[in-house]
Amino acid sequence: MKNILILFSLWMGLSVSVIACDICGCGVGGYYSGMLPQYHKNFIGLRWRLSSFSSDLGHEGEGINAFSREHFHSLELMGRFYPHRRVQILAFVPLSYNVRIAPEEANHLIGLGDISVIALYNIYNTSFVAEKDLKHNLLVGGGVKVPTGSFQRTDMQGELLTPSLQLGTGSVDFLTMAVYTMRYKRWGVNVNATYKINLPNAHTYKFGNQLMTAATAFFLHKVKNTEWGIMPQLGLAFEHANYNLKNGYKRINTGGNQLIATVGIEVYYKKIQVGINYQQPTWQNLSDGLVQAKPRFSANINYLF
Repeated sequence: MKNILILFSLWMGLSVSVIACDICGCGVGGYYSGMLPQYHKNFIGLRWRLSSFSSDLGHEGEGINAFSREHFHSLELMGRFYPHRRVQILAFVPLSYNVRIAPEEANHLIGLGDISVIALYNIYNTSFVAEKDLKHNLLVGGGVKVPTGSFQRTDMQGELLTPSLQLGTGSVDFLTMAVYTMRYKRWGVNVNATYKINLPNAHTYKFGNQLMTAATAFFLHKVKNTEWGIMPQLGLAFEHANYNLKNGYKRINTGGNQLIATVGIEVYYKKIQVGINYQQPTWQNLSDGLVQAKPRFSANINYLF
């Protein structure tokens, strides 16, 4: 494996939503794009993601049963292209399968989600200076999420489903981000921050803007006399979402914060890269405590060329 590997994480989020108004899962940071190889090669790949949430609006002593469970599956086609040695373009095309299970009804949605395109510019990079053991890499940029996913699916009674259960948000949203990697020999640390600006959709519903930050430590082990490489990762992430708005008015029991521990591993062989990632919420306050985020999982395979 001749190329030196650097990592970066792109953290994008979906907002917290509600039962019959705004509470159901989909969490502050239900969209984690994963760890991507960062040496100067194009790639195309697939990534599977699973996020789960539980909500409970029942009132003790009143016999009200108002719980729900939500599961958000996504299979993404993703790729990266270098139009210039300092510029990389990334695209994410998701196929989503969203499930909500409540006492009186279960909802199952499948279809195309919202497509995202991101451009990053490499401001500073010493990764290819062979005589230096300490290396730095800094990228800044932004992107756009376009409303290609349906946001008008209905339930069995013909009522519009809660916004965060929909396959898309129905809005054009923007991202700004910065990604910094410092590496000493085979050890490294990646720090990144993303701010997502959400616009109102055709129903005048606006998901709260989101801030996502993460720090990940990694180690690259090259198997001697082979083209195999193994890279374990361990990190911590913080995600924050503002309140959602309807007609410009704040929706109660939306938004929130959570702190997440992450662990993963990447395996490289020639032009193939395979990875898995596990994320465990360690502290959370979602929808004023009415939503509970469960562990999240992701797996990916990429072909580099």
